[in-house]
Amino acid sequence: MDKPVFLGELEMPKFEEEGYDYYEDSYLGEDGKRHLRDDAPEWAKKEFEDYYAKLHPEPDEDGIIIQY
Repeated sequence: MDKPVFLGELEMPKFEEEGYDYYEDSYLGEDGKRHLRDDAPEWAKKEFEDYYAKLHPEPDEDGIIIQY
């Protein structure tokens, strides 16, 4: 069985290094989650999606999560 991926095990993504993401402050009534800026290029959108799929995997139809 594959072990879960933890944030510390992933390299810092390029979208974060280049400043295409931001957090909404949950103390101000926002959702407290990381988001991509509207002007992020397509590669950053794809990387963002892939990065969060690794952190928050969804089970398949059998309820199994496999990470590579």
